[in-house]
Parts: sequence; C-alpha cells; structure tokens
Amino acid sequence: MKKTLINRHKYPELDLILWDRAEAFVEPDVAFHLYEERWRFVDQDRLEEEERELILELMKAYGHGHMLVA
Repeated sequence: MKKTLINRHKYPELDLILWDRAEAFVEPDVAFHLYEERWRFVDQDRLEEEERELILELMKAYGHGHMLVA
C-alpha cells in the first residue's frame, strides 16, 4: 500500500474512532494502529464495503495480514 494520506471523512467508522484528533487526513499506519487499539468502538455491522477494503489493505501493509484486537 502506498503511503497516501487517508481522508477520515470518507470512512465513517474511522472518523468516529478519531474522536480525539482534529486532522482531516491521517497516515495509513496511524489509521491501522487506531483501528487496532479502538476496534471495540467500531460498529462492524455499519462498515461499508469501501472501509472494509481499506482495513484489509491496512492489515496487509502494517499488520502482516493480522489485526490484534481485544
């Protein structure tokens, strides 16, 4: 995955878990780590296909195919 900034407003669940950050765009590695750390706050039933694909791409690029969630 190329290191293009991610527009948080394009991904509703990502936008929600970035409650304590003000920037509109985030680094992909930061997005991945925040998905991991805050997965319990992600409503998986509300994930749109585009956001599911983003998460899979981030898992491949930054999690070696895995995401460690509690």
